[in-house]
Amino acid sequence: MSRTAPTNRLPQTLSGPLSEVDSLLNHFFAAPTRNAMTGAAWAAPASLWEADEKLFVELDVPGVDAGSVEVTIENGQLSITVERTAGEEPPKYVYNERRFGKVTRSLDLPDTVDPDSIEADLKNGVLRVSIAKRPETQPRKIEVRQS
Repeated sequence: MSRTAPTNRLPQTLSGPLSEVDSLLNHFFAAPTRNAMTGAAWAAPASLWEADEKLFVELDVPGVDAGSVEVTIENGQLSITVERTAGEEPPKYVYNERRFGKVTRSLDLPDTVDPDSIEADLKNGVLRVSIAKRPETQPRKIEVRQS
């Protein structure tokens, strides 16, 4: 079974400022790094979405505890490193499709978010990172006065 990357049709439909979003998505959803021990990568499938006040990143990381996750921010880049181990004494496998090792996913954060607001939560094998948008970039309603 081979794994191919999905075709990105976004550039054909977007122009102007939305092309920055396309670039962000292409960078974030690039193939994960290879595991040096096995030569095979384990993936941490990701989702990226935004709400009015926050940007969210979720990674599926089954079998990983919070102590094996590192979330860092440096020079406007969010990096998430996850390590999944087979345990202290892995069994003598007859067959194994599960992969272990480190996976790092990185994302260049847009200027619209507040890097000091980053929060991360791991629940039921899903890591959710939330980043608040700067107040001045959030939508706001303008009062219309009648003269």
